[in-house]
Amino acid sequence: MLTIRIGRLTTLPVLICLVSSSLLAQEADLTYEDVLASAKELLHRDRYDEAVKAFRHANEMRDKKSPECLAGLSDAYLALEAYKNVIAASDKTIQFANGDTKLLLRAYNNKGLALQAQANRKDQDKLQAAEAVFREALKLPNAQPILRYNLGVVLMQLYRDEEGVAEVKQYMKAQPKGSYAEIARKLVANPRRARENFAPDFSFTSSSGEYITLEDLKGKVVMLDFWATWCPPCVASVPELRNLYRRYSNNPGFVLIGVSSDFDEGAWRSFTDRNKMQWPQYRDHNRRIAEAFNIRAFPTYVIIDHEGILRFQSIGVGAANLDAAIRRQMKAAAQSAEAR
Repeated sequence: MLTIRIGRLTTLPVLICLVSSSLLAQEADLTYEDVLASAKELLHRDRYDEAVKAFRHANEMRDKKSPECLAGLSDAYLALEAYKNVIAASDKTIQFANGDTKLLLRAYNNKGLALQAQANRKDQDKLQAAEAVFREALKLPNAQPILRYNLGVVLMQLYRDEEGVAEVKQYMKAQPKGSYAEIARKLVANPRRARENFAPDFSFTSSSGEYITLEDLKGKVVMLDFWATWCPPCVASVPELRNLYRRYSNNPGFVLIGVSSDFDEGAWRSFTDRNKMQWPQYRDHNRRIAEAFNIRAFPTYVIIDHEGILRFQSIGVGAANLDAAIRRQMKAAAQSAEAR
């Protein structure tokens, strides 16, 4: 689970009527401009698979050498996390860009991000390749500050923290209120965030009226239970969770938190009361926290260590596996405290 936000270059939305993929196949009189405009709008609306088809179609109308289509394909593939395709489309964009700086910046940025994603924080060769790509982009006129941020993160992942912090600070100076300003400040304060899978920040007010933040929980091992009353496996797991809570209830170094996706507050409160779920409970009705953790199935259990790093995630596991994972992190927390 990647928690470092990647910095993409922004483009202006194109407001037009969409050309469906079926029409692309049926209407021979559609112009290149029609299909390209539709592809851009599909991309803007996050309809990435359809955008790929439209960009490919438009590109074929230009003998597969349209830099605009290739750049659009690079954007769509990046959203689909098809990183090999991103690199291929970006390279072709660079080949056919004919000096178009805006297209070149998009292509270099996307290629750098794809290489960084493939590296998964560990592959030093790919990280060095990403560094080289971002540096090429920064040689171009009007290079956006976000490229400094992306380069800085890669340098931190290469354990070159001083250089990385300097680049991220340049981004912060250029865009002090930018979209990545908050995470940039955290990276400067702790470059390990670029290398470790730190949990996303969260805060909530529990059903008992207690305001809880991730910062408040620092130093503790935290288990998040993402669940809902309408999920049969979640309901079936409640007795095991209740036993787990009792097992650690006297240990101040462990916190169990229930994060429910229920829309019906009454049903949620009734269920937690009836089943004596006495650990902190939060109704994440707008899925704010679930989306931050990229939760796609229920129940999902997440364990965060004493430093705030994600150490364990599993779907529908039994209490024995959870207990073992908790014990490992509790032991690590104790060893860390002894070492200080």
